Amino acid sequence: MGTPLRGTGTVGTAALAGPAVTKGARPKDSFWSRCGWLLAAAWIVFLIFPILTVAESTLPMPARVAGYGLIAAFGVVYLWTFYNFGSQLGVNATGQARAWIPFAVLLLIVVASAPLLGADAISFAPFLVSFAAYLLSVRSMWITNIVILGGSVIFAVAAGLGSYVFLLGLLMVLIVVNAVNTTLIRRSTASEDLRLENLMLTEQERMARDVHDALGHSLTAVGLKAQLAERLLDTDIEAARSELQQINTLTVEALDSIRATVGGLRRTTLGEELSLVRAALDDAGVKTVLVGNVQENDPAHSTALAWILREAVTNVLRHAHATTCWIRSGDGALSIEDDGDSLAGAREGHGMRGMRERARLHGARCEMGPSEHGGTKVEISW
Repeated sequence: MGTPLRGTGTVGTAALAGPAVTKGARPKDSFWSRCGWLLAAAWIVFLIFPILTVAESTLPMPARVAGYGLIAAFGVVYLWTFYNFGSQLGVNATGQARAWIPFAVLLLIVVASAPLLGADAISFAPFLVSFAAYLLSVRSMWITNIVILGGSVIFAVAAGLGSYVFLLGLLMVLIVVNAVNTTLIRRSTASEDLRLENLMLTEQERMARDVHDALGHSLTAVGLKAQLAERLLDTDIEAARSELQQINTLTVEALDSIRATVGGLRRTTLGEELSLVRAALDDAGVKTVLVGNVQENDPAHSTALAWILREAVTNVLRHAHATTCWIRSGDGALSIEDDGDSLAGAREGHGMRGMRERARLHGARCEMGPSEHGGTKVEISW
């Protein structure tokens, strides 16, 4: 009845594994958005309690069939809702307005089942409190918790408390776990949103600098040559024509530079990229340890190393949950290590394949594996 929580160990683990996310939600193509509902599916086994109640009752066959049907309908609505809201489970303190409709349906099913199940209808209580925790507002969650827990205790005491101690205990544990879990999910989501916004602003600022650097000199030169060509028109036509041709060349080069900047193909040096990723790590609260001198690398490899450094540090920021990142640069080699989550059992994504391909195109080896610091190590060497 729980849902995945990023970075909380045995309670649940997930990550925002896509490059772009909707604020306050997981990426729709992430693992937990697609498969997180299966965690809720595992708890459906607890519907065995109302099923056994119907099976062991003395109800007539039509009533039993109706009971089984109501229990099945409850399970279907519960699972469908968790599947449909996979990317919003627990991330929004104000809840999901559309979730009130299936919640109302579940409540109606419980009310319809009560005459058949009697006090055993409290078997539905853990599902209702979990639904409220992950899909309704915080206020609605606590109101639901109080009403359902109070009602369950009253029914249990009236029917003989001993038979319901397990369910009441499970209900109280779930209330606490769900409250803690959803609080941590919201904090994690808010932190991720802020980090992504910061990275986006950093990239926008970098693009603005690139455009300024690319156009500043070119437009200044074009302006001067245009003035010179204007003066030469009356005295030296050939010289004026030469200046106009140079203006044409400068404008073509400026346009190419802008296209490269917008397309993310700007040629940058390893030193420039190092300062940028270090700033991004600092902003994310990750300590950067620099070892070696970037000037010792072949300038011909600078762009490839800069691109791989950018992607490797992006992975550290997005997935590693690291506190420290070590960047070592030497003669014909570059390595990036962290003390966060390791690659054990992880699938190779586009970023990792891209680093390998970029290294291969430049005749380098790109090796990825566990770091001695407990996280991941990416090493490029010639």
